[in-house]
Amino acid sequence: MPDRIVRQRRSVRADPAPPASFFRQMVDALPHMAWTARPDGMVEFLNKRVLEYTGRAHKELEGWGWRSMVHPDDWDRCLERWTKAYKTGSPYELEYRLRRHDGRYSWHLAAAMPVREDGRIVRWVGTSTDIENQKRAERLLGKARESLESVVALRASAEAQNRAQQERLRQLMDAMPAIAWIKDSKLRIDWASGSFVRILGKPLEEIIGRDDFAIWPKEMAERFRENDLRVLRLNGPVRNTASTQLSDGSIVQWLTVKFPFPDATGAAGVAGIGFDVTAEIAAAGEAAPDVRSPVERLSGRERQVLQMIVDGMTSAEVGERLSLSPKSVDTYRSRLMAKLGIEDLPTLVKFAIRHGLTTRR
Repeated sequence: MPDRIVRQRRSVRADPAPPASFFRQMVDALPHMAWTARPDGMVEFLNKRVLEYTGRAHKELEGWGWRSMVHPDDWDRCLERWTKAYKTGSPYELEYRLRRHDGRYSWHLAAAMPVREDGRIVRWVGTSTDIENQKRAERLLGKARESLESVVALRASAEAQNRAQQERLRQLMDAMPAIAWIKDSKLRIDWASGSFVRILGKPLEEIIGRDDFAIWPKEMAERFRENDLRVLRLNGPVRNTASTQLSDGSIVQWLTVKFPFPDATGAAGVAGIGFDVTAEIAAAGEAAPDVRSPVERLSGRERQVLQMIVDGMTSAEVGERLSLSPKSVDTYRSRLMAKLGIEDLPTLVKFAIRHGLTTRR
């Protein structure tokens, strides 16, 4: 987690607690392999990203089974560093190669922190992030969506398991370099993680029940609102990049993932998670990668031209409607099709239908 977030007050807790299903969806959105281990270093939990990456079952990797994932040349160094960490209680960080399901090895950055209760280590929470392309300064973050399966048992034990699971997931979220939030169907903040409250630098009561226009500057709030409406329109996840100014005046660059999430009434709201990628961008010496969807990369005028073209209007008709010459309309059309990687009108129509840019069928 970035230093600026760690240094913030840790006493802030966002209440009321969100439902466990939110945390499960949140873990789905994390672009990391995530795991937990017992105080003695034995791995006990692996998220779905690990299973998808390795192509192996959970039981094959738990305990010390994960050794089979590590490149033979990296294992001694990995074991030495991990043993030292769980014996001394010091944070763990190491770069090593992990074997993918197809036999290919990719470099990962592994990091783990101890979770303590009354000074005693009760669990380790860790992540492994793909840095294969980042080593060549071409990639900052991998993309993944992970999930956890719920265990159903007798009512009394199930409730206890649910509370334990929610606490484990909360610990996992606290260990991630991320902020998280839930908005209701009116796009007002219904819940925010402690990290969100800390980086915003406002009391929780000034956040809960407020929309983005009451929290962020107008221009920023308008961008956030546009992304929220897109999530609801597509009924699916939307990725984006954003820059925000923290309470200490520093500028942070975020990679965000937003997805539909029902509010307390059952109506569609929006939940999201944001990753601070400022350090990675600075280290790479490059601008942030453009993770926007193809539609988001189009200008407003290009979207207008696209909608009119797929609705069957000619260049002359579009030009008359938008006060452009037919030649300018043709230029807009060529430019937007190049951005989208589309070569013909039928494909363009299919794209517009898929992204909700036309009612044509």
